Amino acid sequence: MSNRRLLYLATLAEEKHFGRAAKICNVSQPTLSSSIRQFEEDLGVQIVKRGHRFSGFTQEGLRVLDYAKRVLSEEEKLTEDINFMRTGLAGKLRIGVIPTALPISALITSTFGRDHEGVNIEVVTRSAHDILSELEDFSLDLGVAYLDKTRSAQIHELPLYTENLALLTPETGPLADKNTVTWQEAAEIPLVLLQEDTQNRRIIDTIFKELGCEVTPQIQSNSLINLAAHVRSGAWSSIVPGECFAFCSTPPGTKLIQLSEPEISHVIGLQMADTPHPSVVTQNFFNTASHLDIDSLFY
Repeated sequence: MSNRRLLYLATLAEEKHFGRAAKICNVSQPTLSSSIRQFEEDLGVQIVKRGHRFSGFTQEGLRVLDYAKRVLSEEEKLTEDINFMRTGLAGKLRIGVIPTALPISALITSTFGRDHEGVNIEVVTRSAHDILSELEDFSLDLGVAYLDKTRSAQIHELPLYTENLALLTPETGPLADKNTVTWQEAAEIPLVLLQEDTQNRRIIDTIFKELGCEVTPQIQSNSLINLAAHVRSGAWSSIVPGECFAFCSTPPGTKLIQLSEPEISHVIGLQMADTPHPSVVTQNFFNTASHLDIDSLFY
């Protein structure tokens, strides 16, 4: 079974477009389509749903795709192992990170990247749920997400730091003179929050619901930078992980205030598929992270 065929399938699944997949694989679209059709004939099953555009995989195709990802992942591991024996650590890492942990994840990637210049690192934003799914199908090598909400027997986890929610508010806002603010007080001011499909937002909504508060943010975003920009404009406040802005600094004209009654914290950690033979690059990254004391930077 040709690994090139497997690569075509995996790339098509990633791009969801025949033309883009063919371009990435450095072949023409007819060549890619013809190769997949021949693969289907050899297996005796339909892999890709037929239509004018790519519309997904059949049930049999999903099984073949899962096999393709596993084979390609093992091939990549072998290449990395051989390169490590010859010239030192080299290869690629694809890391999925929840939006609220993106700034802090740079502490790990920068530490690892400085020591291993031959490793190319791609950091992508994903939800906690998608990180688990993509670790299990080998689309991601590592994830950074909430540990207390995403337990899985198939995932090896390493606690990194504790996230504490805080109020980011304008220095001229009605609560700016306080050192702590209750969640009840926060519910009474205009808020901008992360989107509802993020774990951070679900945590916030749960707290407000338990306190009997009805909060409907006028603006929602999947970006902490966008939330901070709205707070800086002076019209809104936001509930954010305090550690992110303590690390990257708060925007001019804003300040962080501790939230109380209740005080909410969650553990953020590194996740890796629990396989007998992880790639040498992935394992080295995990080992590097295990020696970092990120909490000490904030407390």
